[in-house]
Amino acid sequence: MVKNSIFLFAFICLMLSCKRENPNVVNATPVGDKVWVKSDTGKKTDELKANSTSGGDPKALMANALQTLQTSFNASKGKVPGVDDVTVLLDDNMNLIIENKSGSGSTTKQVNLKSLDTDFKHIEILSDSQGNEHPGFKVKVLPGQPKVEILKNGSKDKELDYLEIILADRSDVHHSISALTIAAQIAQNTLPIGVD
Repeated sequence: MVKNSIFLFAFICLMLSCKRENPNVVNATPVGDKVWVKSDTGKKTDELKANSTSGGDPKALMANALQTLQTSFNASKGKVPGVDDVTVLLDDNMNLIIENKSGSGSTTKQVNLKSLDTDFKHIEILSDSQGNEHPGFKVKVLPGQPKVEILKNGSKDKELDYLEIILADRSDVHHSISALTIAAQIAQNTLPIGVD
């Protein structure tokens, strides 16, 4: 009995000490800008239908949500120091990749959407009225999950236990928090998705 307990304790310690890695990036594609399609009929219901994404395709739903983040980064270019040519990408393994290219090189933030804590109590708002130059937010990584990887010019620089995003406008911050949370909940299978 004692041997089994010691073996179990050693196994648990080994598992906890193992560092979890983000899945490899496979087929990363830009999510693109959020573009609202107008309906020829002028009816709001037809517009909603034209702008909807099939509930049977989780990757398309995540990409659709993340388009809001791309649009927010585009609106922040030239207004927020360090926000240059930002591209938001999503891959087949549900990795969120945020590439920021400037004249001096590139910085990439990479995190698996399954790793993000979607509890709004754990999302930190960085308000520009509290001494920050620009508004933003931090989304924590769930305990025991792979961290946010920061790459400089393609080489791993560091890991963080949160994803930080700084934008130019408070409304973009609020929209981006919602979009990122929805994408992460879809990845984690905690957001109900209707199937057509």
